[in-house]
Amino acid sequence: MISLSFPVNSFYIATLFYLAGLVFYSLSRKRAALSFLGLGLFVNLISEISGRLLTWPYCNMFSEPFFLPLSLSAISFLLIILRREREGLAIVPIIVLFSFIAIFFSESYYPPFTIMSRSIHSHLFHLFAFISHACFLSGAYIAALLVFKKRRDDISHRIIIWGFALSCMAGFFGMIWSYLGRSDIVSWNHYYFHSVAVWLYYAGFFHLHMTKRWGRKKRVWILSPVELPISAITAFFGAPIVIGLLLRRRTAI
Repeated sequence: MISLSFPVNSFYIATLFYLAGLVFYSLSRKRAALSFLGLGLFVNLISEISGRLLTWPYCNMFSEPFFLPLSLSAISFLLIILRREREGLAIVPIIVLFSFIAIFFSESYYPPFTIMSRSIHSHLFHLFAFISHACFLSGAYIAALLVFKKRRDDISHRIIIWGFALSCMAGFFGMIWSYLGRSDIVSWNHYYFHSVAVWLYYAGFFHLHMTKRWGRKKRVWILSPVELPISAITAFFGAPIVIGLLLRRRTAI
């Protein structure tokens, strides 16, 4: 029988592979970096499959801090397959970064129990939402690199568009999940505020394409140095902090 420690330890191993890939990438050893990235993706996938099968249906099927590195590495590999090796390997640093964030700053490997975890709409909501966050982060990071290297490329916009489409799908399944469980399409919790805030940000960004005053250069600046910290902070710190402050204030009253 597989122990519950197996998915956690295998995630640590995947992080070490990602870190080795980053070292070889910094040394311009692209083939070795690609090999370790592939190993990390494979072990990370095993960790996710084994861990979620062992905890479901008692917990949600996906936990974002540990699922995010898997999504980022999958996007990296997909870019490499599409012959965008430079952009694909450029994502390796943030894969390592969010792997370490998952290890040192997440509350637990296992997401909290909820009675509504068994709904297929819950799993689809989390799946599409977490993958969209990976698209947003990778697209913003590539956009930042393009800004600082003064290169023109629309690959970051394409990744963001896919992320926005997945975010729309997450919102669709999230409303169904909320309606079936609470008879209301709006659930007033951090999942709702987080998802809507990110969706509105990118909806506003895409509307800038219809404004002539906002050229490509201005849009890239909005997409890269501004969005990258906003998305990261909101995903891991923003929503819990804001909700915690509101609950404290309400308790004090």
